[in-house]
Amino acid sequence: MCKISKILILFFFLTFLWPTNAWALKHCQDCHDVRLDEKHQFACTECHRGRDPARGARQAHKDLRRYPASPQLMKTTCGRCHPQEVEEITSSLHYTLAGEVNQVREIFGLSLVSQAVDLPVPQQIKSLDDLVSDLLRRRCLRCHLFYAGDDYSETRRGVGCAACHLRFAQGHLEDHRFVKDPPDRNCLHCHYGNRVGWDYYGMFEHDYPYQFRSPFIDGHLPPRPWGVEFHELTPDVHLKHGMSCLACHTKAEVMGDGHYYAKESQAVKVRCTNCHKVADASRAFHNPKVLSKARCSTCHALWSFQDKGWHLMLQEDPDWDDWSEFLVQGSSEIETLVREYLKTGRATPEMTDKFTGHSRPGVWFLGFSERRFEDLPLGFDSQGKLAVVRPILDLHLSYVTADGEVLFDDYVPLAIRQSPERAYVPYVPHTIGPADTFRSLEVLKKLGLLRELLGGKGALPRR
Repeated sequence: MCKISKILILFFFLTFLWPTNAWALKHCQDCHDVRLDEKHQFACTECHRGRDPARGARQAHKDLRRYPASPQLMKTTCGRCHPQEVEEITSSLHYTLAGEVNQVREIFGLSLVSQAVDLPVPQQIKSLDDLVSDLLRRRCLRCHLFYAGDDYSETRRGVGCAACHLRFAQGHLEDHRFVKDPPDRNCLHCHYGNRVGWDYYGMFEHDYPYQFRSPFIDGHLPPRPWGVEFHELTPDVHLKHGMSCLACHTKAEVMGDGHYYAKESQAVKVRCTNCHKVADASRAFHNPKVLSKARCSTCHALWSFQDKGWHLMLQEDPDWDDWSEFLVQGSSEIETLVREYLKTGRATPEMTDKFTGHSRPGVWFLGFSERRFEDLPLGFDSQGKLAVVRPILDLHLSYVTADGEVLFDDYVPLAIRQSPERAYVPYVPHTIGPADTFRSLEVLKKLGLLRELLGGKGALPRR
């Protein structure tokens, strides 16, 4: 067959038999069903780059930025229209995590850092600093703007600005309609487990051993949208009256005000007395002397997170059979590894750095000595005010190498060994309701105001 005939046949095939849209240019939304809010009605490439229009996915996704709102990119994307907000968020506690990080490093006698991303990245655990830094980077700090969350339906979220301002549900991005005021559901993508936020909704995390988990419902374990099971306790009275998280917490608290804060108590400015004008010299418990020396939650918190004895063990060659009972412990990585072992008889013991995304050998397991909610111990905060405290620094670290060498065995910070009360940290339970009379009397007693305000009418009543 002559060369011209071959060319004509090929032309006929391409013209009449090949799909008519094979060489057509396509736009992003021809493949991606994306809804935009009215203030972000511009081309996808403005934020995501790539090519639009393009012939095929490979060309369209060239130089694509998957997470344009990430901390690494938000100044050049979101910051073009929102420069002040982006600048202020970088000094906020939601971004730096300085409060959480330095609270732990300080109790272990380690130097402080200005933000979590400045933590050392240990390639090999040789010192206490290496161990604590690895713990924070790979196990503890799973809720921050650099990480998309664990692989559960209500812990998946965006990164950077998108973590709060885009809606995620059932583990997926709902759409591209940005929200100015994030709904509580977005807050709970990070504030879950026994952390402030869950208590507002009346949830308290179960312990990890199998026998402490939820009973079967119709032959099945209950769903775990946050990766853990939980007791349903009394929610906060403000939630019962329809108030969201942002009803109290301001934009400056959540997103920063341009100032660097080392502690949560410095950044959070909201006070109960902003709305409740309750000072009354004729009422003992609302006497101005009491309100100036005690937080309202010391009397009005209904219950509290009291997790004692945080036992954290890093193992480079775990005995998976021993840990199979602790399958559910708030980490999708650990759960996946244990399930993989139970299914195949093998698993690779490694976890990712939640800032770099890189994996390192070893798995951090977590257990508690006990978990309670009914007792509310009291102590004094840094301003000298009486507050509810929780034993969040009751930490015990262990590390076993792949060769079975125990380099750290139930290591407790020296500061805690010398002063056990330092394990208890003041906080504000979001479980507000009617005041507990006996605890209110205890508050007056601790403040030395019992006789003065109640006229010396005897001793503290017994429960």
